[in-house]
Amino acid sequence: MKVRSILIIALTIITIKLQAQHKFQPFENLLGNWKGTGAGFSNNTSTIMSSFQFTLNQQYIEVKNESVFKPTEKNPTGEVHQDWGFISFDKQRKLFVFRQFHIEGFVNQYIFNQAISTPEKLVFESEIIENFVPGGKARWTIIINNENAIETIFDLQMPGKEFVCYGTNKLEKLN
Repeated sequence: MKVRSILIIALTIITIKLQAQHKFQPFENLLGNWKGTGAGFSNNTSTIMSSFQFTLNQQYIEVKNESVFKPTEKNPTGEVHQDWGFISFDKQRKLFVFRQFHIEGFVNQYIFNQAISTPEKLVFESEIIENFVPGGKARWTIIINNENAIETIFDLQMPGKEFVCYGTNKLEKLN
């Protein structure tokens, strides 16, 4: 009886993990830790650490980014930017949602745009941004160059204007 119970528990855990991996299939290549450099972001360069990890019983992908900007003439102390977020699947709307919380107080809620995304290009477009210019929008694009190299592009759109690239990152997988 004990063996049967252990087998049922093990099969349940394996099933949950397989369902989570399948549910998040578009993002499987992102899972892990990344390191790289950034450009743009008010004409500064940065070093960046990023991670994409399953969390909370594999119901979400936790996304963490930390960019360190060296001191410049305009910003003699330098700067550290952090953002944390979660990718989830909204069963009612049948789409992925990425909620991103920034150290500056901005909160972006993106939806994954399946219509323009491909396996090599993942595009998230903001639904709402808290504590930002009313009517402003953001777009976060991840280009998967290969299993060990990605690029991210962060675009902003002010009301009545076109999207403008605010910054890019080039990252290599650490594990």
